[in-house]
Amino acid sequence: MVDLAAMVTSTLSNDRRSFQSVLMLANSARKVKLVAEVLPPELPLTVLSSQSRVVESLTENGIACSLLEENLTSQGLSVLKHMHDLVLQAIGEGNLSSGERMLVVLAEPIDGVFVIDTSTLNSNRFASLAQDFHIDLGVLTKVMELARHIGLRGREGHSIGALFAIGPLPALRKHSTALVLNPFKGHPSEKRTVLDDANHETLAEFAWLDGAILFNRDGVASDAGRYIQVPAGITPKAGEGGRHLAARAISQLVEGIAVCVSSSGTITMYANGRDRYKVKLN
Repeated sequence: MVDLAAMVTSTLSNDRRSFQSVLMLANSARKVKLVAEVLPPELPLTVLSSQSRVVESLTENGIACSLLEENLTSQGLSVLKHMHDLVLQAIGEGNLSSGERMLVVLAEPIDGVFVIDTSTLNSNRFASLAQDFHIDLGVLTKVMELARHIGLRGREGHSIGALFAIGPLPALRKHSTALVLNPFKGHPSEKRTVLDDANHETLAEFAWLDGAILFNRDGVASDAGRYIQVPAGITPKAGEGGRHLAARAISQLVEGIAVCVSSSGTITMYANGRDRYKVKLN
C-alpha cells in the first residue's frame, strides 16, 4: 500500500523549490487527514472529492472540501486530464498565478504525488483544447479577448451576456435555429474574422442578440442570433442559467468549443459537455 503521507513529506523535504499550494483529489477521508497532518500550517490545502460522505466527514474535522460532479473512481487514468483542467480553471479564476508551484496528491483511483509548475500551464492554457478540437490557438485566444471585452464593457452601460460556439458549421447549424435574419450573410470573411481586433466592436454589437454567434474553426463568424436546441437528455444543473445550459449542450453535441459570458461577469469555456476554463472579471 502506498504511504501518501510519507510521499508528501519526502517531496516537500527533498524539493529545493517551495510550493504555494496543495491540491488533493480523494475519496478517502482517512488519507486526506493523514496528508493534512504532515503539511506545514502555512501551506494552503484544497481537497476535492466525488463522494458527499467524504466532504461531510472532512468538513466536520475542519478540513475544507468541495464536491466534484464527476466520479473519481470511474475515471481511471483520465483523472490526470481532469486534474489538469482543474488547475487551468484555478489559474483562470486567479486562485493560482503564473510561476507558482502546486503539489498535487491523488488518492483515487490511483495514489500518487505530482508537481505542477503553473508557469508552463499558464502560457499554454488553451493549447491542448485548441489541438483537441483542431482550432487554431490564436482563434481561441481572440474569442476569449472578445468575451472579456463584452464582459468588462457591457452595452450602453449595462452588463450583458453572450454565447459563442466554435466548430464545424454544419454541425453547429444542425443543433441550432435562426432567431433573426443572419447579419453576417453577404459580408466578406475579413470583416467577420475574430482574429482582427478591428472587428471586435461589430461582433460585440451582434453578441447582445438572443442566441449564439457561430464561428468556424478559422475564427470567421458565420451566424448570429442562433438558438441552441438543447435535447431532453441534457438537463440543467442547480443554479445553471439558460445561456450556460446552451453552451454546455452545444459543446457536448458538436466537436467544438463554446464560450459563455454571463451578465454577472464570469466567462466559462465548455468542451465535451463540461466547463474547462473559467475566469471571473472584476
